[in-house]
Amino acid sequence: MAQKTNYKNHEVVDLTQEIYQGQPVFVGHPDTWRWTNMTHEVSAASGRFKSEMSYYCGILQVCEHGPTHVDSISHLDPSPDAPNIDEMGMEFFYSRGFAIDFENIEDNSYIDVDDIKRRLDHYNFEIKPGDTVCYTYGHYKRHFPNPSYTTHYAGWTQAAAEYVYGECGALNVATDAPSMDMAHSPSYPCHLVCRELGRTNTENLRNIEEVVGKEFLYIGMPLLIRGGSGSPCRVVAVLNA
Repeated sequence: MAQKTNYKNHEVVDLTQEIYQGQPVFVGHPDTWRWTNMTHEVSAASGRFKSEMSYYCGILQVCEHGPTHVDSISHLDPSPDAPNIDEMGMEFFYSRGFAIDFENIEDNSYIDVDDIKRRLDHYNFEIKPGDTVCYTYGHYKRHFPNPSYTTHYAGWTQAAAEYVYGECGALNVATDAPSMDMAHSPSYPCHLVCRELGRTNTENLRNIEEVVGKEFLYIGMPLLIRGGSGSPCRVVAVLNA
């Protein structure tokens, strides 16, 4: 179930996956680890505090592309002037957003331009420059947290990415799959389109079905990692913003 809250008549829907040790990670990426650094019991007995003060603290080791995360331009572009995550403008992470779903899409198949246009027409959406487009075909619900989550998923064709990023001007595409590109793609055409056009994508979301057919304020802020190739982020959709 999606985490939701309300603030001044705005409904906020959390689209972020949990970060935890043992979570599925993309092939070739390091596992997520978390361990306890300090407990209330140990800190209370340390003699540091002259009151009832105590604290609990953990250590997190996580890949910049492990859980729900956004790619930097430099992750995709080897050019020395390609921006790292701390050098990218806020417009990549804070924008108008909307969500579409795809019906009858099988794992390890392609989503093409016509598929996207049909769903945009169905919801009467028009992609405008600077938008974030969220999409799902049910991948998270089908597979998470099984190993197949990272090995069996549909992807966009190069033409689909060129249409959404290039012709329509979207800055970000967000999905509840590990990648816009199909599992085991030999060429990663969507990532290459992002490289060519200076765009980004946000991967490993969940709960997108909760906001399908709706327009919202998309917020997916990365950590300000100096030189980062990407970053975990907390993604929310703010409805009625």
